[in-house]
Amino acid sequence: MSTSKYKYDWIIFDADNTLFDFTACEKAALKGALENLGVYFQDSHHDVYHIINKSCWHDFETGRITRAELRLRRFELFFAEIGLKEDLEAFAVDYLGLLAGGTILLPGAEALLNSLHGEFGLALATNGLKEVQRPRLVKSGLTSFFKVIVVSDEIGHAKPDAGFFDHAFHEMGRPDPGRVLMVGDNLNADILGSMSYGIDACWFNPDRLQPYLDIEPDYQIHDLSEVLKLVNSAER
Repeated sequence: MSTSKYKYDWIIFDADNTLFDFTACEKAALKGALENLGVYFQDSHHDVYHIINKSCWHDFETGRITRAELRLRRFELFFAEIGLKEDLEAFAVDYLGLLAGGTILLPGAEALLNSLHGEFGLALATNGLKEVQRPRLVKSGLTSFFKVIVVSDEIGHAKPDAGFFDHAFHEMGRPDPGRVLMVGDNLNADILGSMSYGIDACWFNPDRLQPYLDIEPDYQIHDLSEVLKLVNSAER
């Protein structure tokens, strides 16, 4: 039985659009990859790609497509949409290399981790590709905050699959699920996944979006600083 004064012993964070400003990193990588082809980048390019990429990731997370299909399908659909005919594999390699260097954090992310580190066990749980996530985590300087880092691409399971959380809990030393909090922006992968596993869920919703799933997270926040207030107030 835990003797902590807090309700939670562990906090699991999603990475993209929870700690990292993935939208900004994605836009910068797409701009660079297109310009390397000699294509003049327009904001509309990112608008189109962002929608396609989000849809492809959802298909991957729900088992409709494989990792290999995800890797190229989003670019195939994107090229078809903007009328571009280029080598998909070469573009994917260039884009992912640029994305791996994207270390733009959301406001307050590093300060939050600094405040939580040492008080809670911190884990990072991401569905990203290993060739992207591992380098950017190192470059960002965030790795030292986390006792456990789980990348779906390395374990063969992606959130919201229970196998992903099984692996994470094994790495965390099998804590009581009731003393673990998941913080993430994705209602399906992060919130539904964690709630189905018996973990309390905190939906990070900075844009104040309406939920697209019929679920009710344990908590909803609009600013990362609210995590600190939440875990300090959620005493035993």
